[in-house]
Amino acid sequence: MKKIMSSLVVLLMVALFSSSFTGLAASLPLRVVVNGEKVIFPDAQPFIDAQQRVQLPVRFISEALGAEVLWDSKTKKATISLEGKTMGVYIGKKSYELNGTTKQMDTAALFKQSRTFVPLRFVYEGLGVNVKWDDAVKTVYITTPGNEPPTSTPETGNSSEPKVATVEGFKIPYTELGPNREPVYISNSKLTVFGSSDPAEGKYLFQITVQYEVKDADPVQAANEAEEILKQKIESNVVDSIMEYVRSKRERVDVLPIKEFSDKNFKVIVQSKEWGSVHLSIWRK
Repeated sequence: MKKIMSSLVVLLMVALFSSSFTGLAASLPLRVVVNGEKVIFPDAQPFIDAQQRVQLPVRFISEALGAEVLWDSKTKKATISLEGKTMGVYIGKKSYELNGTTKQMDTAALFKQSRTFVPLRFVYEGLGVNVKWDDAVKTVYITTPGNEPPTSTPETGNSSEPKVATVEGFKIPYTELGPNREPVYISNSKLTVFGSSDPAEGKYLFQITVQYEVKDADPVQAANEAEEILKQKIESNVVDSIMEYVRSKRERVDVLPIKEFSDKNFKVIVQSKEWGSVHLSIWRK
């Protein structure tokens, strides 16, 4: 009888956990990342319409790409100028103009919350950029030609030269992007930087992880890279103390209890569990 009851309890816990996870996945906010930088939408947010089309606020996407956007309220037309291209899109119409030529989108442009929304197809066909949709994390990755994340070559397995993203004023070199709710930047050493969804007061800005659990990770090089990132804005003597503590983990079994370091502007919390990676959470004071 005890075995039966134990089994029922386990099944109930699994069911509850699964339903919670499914609900969480379904409620993920739709995100947009342009050339490695998350686009901030101050008011109207991107969404998926009734036809399962991703709709994006054209102004914020275009400006993130370096385009100029003009709005004509009389004709309900948004004009986007980018690198010699001029595009005109009208509210309620599937057609749009590209350098005087009429083209078609897969759904009409919308006007919502005082913003013009266009379908994802307009972004990659009209603006001439590369677009990747990751349904698992509800994220649109947009890259301009020449800014695609580096990939490994089959012959050597080495990534190309790192690109640089800016996270809360810190320059983060990376060679690949990881799928997540927020941008995840990964270097050749597998140093991983996680951006924060809400870097407000009292919340962390980003997290740096020196990996010990990932294949091909190089913790020594990763620690050097972490040090270079921290020294950009955090006082050198504080960074020296942080890195001395980080480097005290020499084996995967070593444990680093939670320890806080701070200067006048930032605090950094470092910790590592047995067999785990080293995590550095950066907070603004």
